[in-house]
Amino acid sequence: MDHLPIRIFDYSDYRAFLKDALQALKERDPRSSQRWVLQRLGLKSSGWLADMLAGRRNLSRPQASVFGQILALSAREELYFQVLVDYDQARTLPEKNRCYEKLLTFHEIPKDLVDPDRFEYFSHWWIPAIREYLLIEPYRGDAARLASRIRPAISPEQARQAVELLERLGMVKRYASGELRPAVEHVRKQSQFSAPIHYYRYLKAQMELGMGAMESTPKEERDISAVTLTLSGEGFAQMREELKELRRKMVKLSEEENKKFWQGVAGDSRRVYQVVLELFPVSGTRAAKEARP
Repeated sequence: MDHLPIRIFDYSDYRAFLKDALQALKERDPRSSQRWVLQRLGLKSSGWLADMLAGRRNLSRPQASVFGQILALSAREELYFQVLVDYDQARTLPEKNRCYEKLLTFHEIPKDLVDPDRFEYFSHWWIPAIREYLLIEPYRGDAARLASRIRPAISPEQARQAVELLERLGMVKRYASGELRPAVEHVRKQSQFSAPIHYYRYLKAQMELGMGAMESTPKEERDISAVTLTLSGEGFAQMREELKELRRKMVKLSEEENKKFWQGVAGDSRRVYQVVLELFPVSGTRAAKEARP
């Protein structure tokens, strides 16, 4: 069978691909009906295909292989299709992360579909740190000087590569003087399909950095603490809102200070700080039937 007039590598959602591919197959050969597809899959339920395309059912590996045969996918296309299925059905962010890394190995994918540069940005703590530091001191081409300003220490090569990445992402811009400064004051999370993976890697990198700060940063230069407490569902929701408001206030304060010291006026004592706020359960709830009045 000849290839269909659509490319699987243009898709990040296997269900969207199947919907378009099956429609294209039916237009090419009217005999490729829904009943025919179900027969190839060995299924009798007439509603299974609609449920699967709507996300109410998942694909098994054998079923994914059958679809590869139905759509005449090449071995590499079928492998990509299976990775998309695995990515969609992964239950945890670490599992999704592993699948996402596999997706990045397919050079056939349009760059803007998986955004490998943004993936790299969120994978290393020093890249966001360098972006923030350029609000304090613009980059003038001295990678060794920039690297010396970052803690813990990084190499000049890492600093140079970070700046090049930031420039590709449009997160920094070059002024007429040749200096590089951030294009915007703060980076926002993206809403693309890879956003959870980017955010997972970002938080993981920052948490690992925080662990090292306990030993590497003098006490008077840090504020690291923890508290264990009991909250109801309502109390947890309130605490989340208060943390959200605190983050908003911190961003606002940073923006105000960046405007104040933009031209490097006297008294500029800014440094790049990393703030990690965590609130998570370390117990289950008491079963309702065990509750006492």
